[in-house]
Amino acid sequence: MAEFAIVSPVFFLLIFAVMNYAWLLFAQMNVQQAVDDGGRYASTGQEMNGTGSRISSIIQRVQNEISVPGVNASNLQICSVPPGTPPGGGTPLCYNSGADSGNTGAAGGPEYIVTLTLTTTLPLMTPLIGKFFPSAGYTFTASATFMNEPFNPSTTD
Repeated sequence: MAEFAIVSPVFFLLIFAVMNYAWLLFAQMNVQQAVDDGGRYASTGQEMNGTGSRISSIIQRVQNEISVPGVNASNLQICSVPPGTPPGGGTPLCYNSGADSGNTGAAGGPEYIVTLTLTTTLPLMTPLIGKFFPSAGYTFTASATFMNEPFNPSTTD
């Protein structure tokens, strides 16, 4: 009993640390896949019925793909650069869903290069492990860049 009392806190700390690490890796992979799927959807020029705009459709698509509780697409940034702009040149059109601000045409037109970036914080399952993280959670960023397909811009918002 005495040996178990000495060893058990370290044992459980290690077990919970491994569980949290696995959960964080799963969440990061899931969010990256959701952003990839949202970027692919954005590149097609489609718009979901009832959302009102391509920006809203892209945000909804990313949110639908996220399967981790406590993570949402509320801080998704969508930026586009017109075709023919040299790398590092030109001013991108950007929209930030977290601040609900920016250019509503940030999803871009045909052959624009579109970048989706989602930064989110995932709370840890074990509060004791969370003490080692400054924000009591793990903050990570997922990003995807695509070139829009040559769609008909008059069929989108």
